[in-house]
Amino acid sequence: MTTKPFPLFVLTAATLTAADWPQVHGVTHDRKTAEKAPVSLVEGALKKSWEISTGGGFSSFVTGDGRAYTVTLTTVDGKKRETAIAVDRKTGRQLWETPLAPADYRNGGERGAPGNNGGDGPRSTPVFAGGRVFVFGGEFDLHALDAATGKVLWSHHLLRDFGGKQITWNSAASPLVLDDRVIVYGGGEGQSYLAFRAATGALLWKTGTDRPTHTTPIAATLHGKQQALFMVARGLVSLDPADGKELWHYPFPHVTSTAASPVVWQDIVNVSAAYGVGGGACRVTRTGDKWDVTELWRVPGDRETAAHWSTAVVHEGFLYGCYGRASESFGTGPFKCIDIRTGKIQWARPGFGPGQVIMAGGKLIASTDTGVITIIDPKPDAYHEVAKADLIDGKVWSTPIVSDGQLLIRSTTHGVCYEL
Repeated sequence: MTTKPFPLFVLTAATLTAADWPQVHGVTHDRKTAEKAPVSLVEGALKKSWEISTGGGFSSFVTGDGRAYTVTLTTVDGKKRETAIAVDRKTGRQLWETPLAPADYRNGGERGAPGNNGGDGPRSTPVFAGGRVFVFGGEFDLHALDAATGKVLWSHHLLRDFGGKQITWNSAASPLVLDDRVIVYGGGEGQSYLAFRAATGALLWKTGTDRPTHTTPIAATLHGKQQALFMVARGLVSLDPADGKELWHYPFPHVTSTAASPVVWQDIVNVSAAYGVGGGACRVTRTGDKWDVTELWRVPGDRETAAHWSTAVVHEGFLYGCYGRASESFGTGPFKCIDIRTGKIQWARPGFGPGQVIMAGGKLIASTDTGVITIIDPKPDAYHEVAKADLIDGKVWSTPIVSDGQLLIRSTTHGVCYEL
């Protein structure tokens, strides 16, 4: 399928400031920002700017145009609805809320081992781009909202309109917004992957017959070519975002759920999943228009290199993140350093559970699943803790972000903002 050339105007470095954190993996899809991390978390070192109650969910904050956005739960006519909200970055005052699809998660967020409690709710984080907020809901429903007002500009329902099928625990993926297009997956045969024009919602291309997972796709540039990386049931798939053409594929097992996003360092891509699958990495090479993939390592099982839904940060060839199968590690699972080239575990520190991690100003900011924030020096020789404090109540499966001198954290019960 051919498409016309498209202008680069939506989610490019030229239209975003360094202070923005517009989607769950940050501006450059690597969970990194040049902004500084706090050097201390003791009382008085951080100023709590605001705190809000949230109706439930695992959606993280994103920022843009002086606002913070997330997806929570509200009750409309006696029924729970996934609801996008915007708050003022300075005051925490809610500016708008827009109820979207009905919320029915079959108690996915509360089942499992002891310690998995504290509520349920939307799994997906919105994306801010070009004055719009894009929300991909649990029912595979895609919405474009006006960022200033919350007005719905256009919508698509992949289950209803594109032959998609629901997956266990509902969709958890965020949309991928690149240039003037919004790329998602979850459609049916011949249209698993879909790209829509960001401004109008017009269909640009559709392709593929792949079963979706819970993973948020990322953008990466490998050997000079920008590509969209998806984890699907048959493994890691690279697509050309211009037309949906498959560039290469790395076979990787899928059992029950794959939820951590791919991590790219140079020409190496790391992928991981729980339920006995484990972790692995491949090297991607290119000769002209021909792409090849070579597996570098693979370690099966849940207790070595498996990440359940926690996406790692890679720094100087080493992965830093929360590892282990969540049902075996709520509140206790380790934070690890792993060589992305070999899969060798450099060190492990227990006590994090299925938390998340980002990098700010060269320091790691890691959250536990109970709301403890830890600042860590990223060094492969040993665990180097800089600071630690319990900063939010509730169950924390979302990603903390640093944006414009603020640390924003979200749990199933609260959202909180600290001035750095």
